[in-house]
Amino acid sequence: IDIGSNTVRLVIYNGPPRAPGVLLNEKVTPRLGRDVANTGLLSEKSMEAALQALKRYAALLRLMDVTDVQTVATAAVRDAKNGPAFLQDIAEIGLPVRLLSGEEEARASAMGVLAAFPGAVGIAGDLGGGSLELIVIDGTTSQKGITLPFGTLRLPALREEGDANFSRIVSESLTKAKWSAGRGQPLFIVGGSWRALALYAMDQHKWPLDDPHDFELSPEEASRLCALLAKGESIKEVPRIASSRMAALPDAAALLGALIAEIAPSRIVFSSWGLREGLLFTKLDKSIRARDPMLDGVTNFAERYSICAKNAALVDGWIGGTVPADRKNTNLRLATTMLALASMRTEPNLRSGVSMGWALRKRWIGLDARGRAMIAMAVLANTGQTDTPGKLAGLASESDLKWAVTCGLAIRLCRRLTNCAAPALFDSSLTLESDRVVLHLEDPVKPLYSNGAAKDLRNLADWLGVDWMVQDFEPGGQSD
Repeated sequence: IDIGSNTVRLVIYNGPPRAPGVLLNEKVTPRLGRDVANTGLLSEKSMEAALQALKRYAALLRLMDVTDVQTVATAAVRDAKNGPAFLQDIAEIGLPVRLLSGEEEARASAMGVLAAFPGAVGIAGDLGGGSLELIVIDGTTSQKGITLPFGTLRLPALREEGDANFSRIVSESLTKAKWSAGRGQPLFIVGGSWRALALYAMDQHKWPLDDPHDFELSPEEASRLCALLAKGESIKEVPRIASSRMAALPDAAALLGALIAEIAPSRIVFSSWGLREGLLFTKLDKSIRARDPMLDGVTNFAERYSICAKNAALVDGWIGGTVPADRKNTNLRLATTMLALASMRTEPNLRSGVSMGWALRKRWIGLDARGRAMIAMAVLANTGQTDTPGKLAGLASESDLKWAVTCGLAIRLCRRLTNCAAPALFDSSLTLESDRVVLHLEDPVKPLYSNGAAKDLRNLADWLGVDWMVQDFEPGGQSD
């Protein structure tokens, strides 16, 4: 439970700890921080709205038998004079609350970014209703961060005297906080208002993916967009952006533009994981933290379609003689294999669209746009289609998509020849030897070879531009 300056949110997670899925995500918007800057107090109306929501959350947790609960409060409660009394009211509901300091809030957000982008190096910035947190991340841990009073509820007042004055305020605040990090490094940004900015940019770019997580902009692109949005004039309505977020878009854009000017990052990366996911991540053992969230997420998803991870690994090994591991993501071929096999458990008439949707539209933490496009192309080739949809061409290179088609065609041959039965996989193999694709069959599995398998093998060889053969037969020969 995240008691923020703008919203109070309950998120219940399940699934693999390294790639948790959301079972329930519910929020109210009491705007606890609305009056804190002026009065120093949480308003009675806001507190009552928050407490009503928290009573509902506590009841839901009891009814759903959720016992591992973290309840945290952030900037508004931290800054308000009546914050301690409000925390006591919450505790009486049965929800012990941890009040995060500004640095703890920054570290939690940073750990959320590191959980979503393993090995990330740069700056994490989290824009909430009451504050902005900035913190350095070095690939595995976060360093000391800062908290600035630039939450979305405070920004309108700070911008009243114009954006030139606002930019000066941002610059002076960073100087006062002795902030000098981030030049030439990625800036990973978190927060609902900045995600709305990502959705706006995605709409402008006609971006073929739906998820703003891992969407990127260059500093130049982001600065131009922020300058346009900050004016608040002729902002196009985007259906996926709530009206409240649209209203906050000019302020959020003005802040991001000022930060880009001061920090000079190499790129802007939008993260949907932040404080809440960071709190989960910090509770995990080091061995679990080190796991690949993409692979854990895909494995968990494929299991819903009765795809056994061990069996999928055998198929992955079987096609490995023809399809090399991806140079950027060593687990991409295995993840592709699992989703391709899972897609065969869906309705045949829906198969291509469903599996493409999984690749392109489902949130896969740890999978970038390139990887999504490659999986999408591979699951399409698994159905026998090798023409590249136009929307994939802008996400991955021609060589990447060729790899994906090879992967899909090899999986198709494997499953149609062996039905992915472990003994058949052990007694057969597929290799690329010099100028030909060779299918090796031991005696127990030779009866599996058919005209359909020959066609699949030939299609794979044609795609690679080489000959093919089965064991000791002549290139292009048929099994007898």
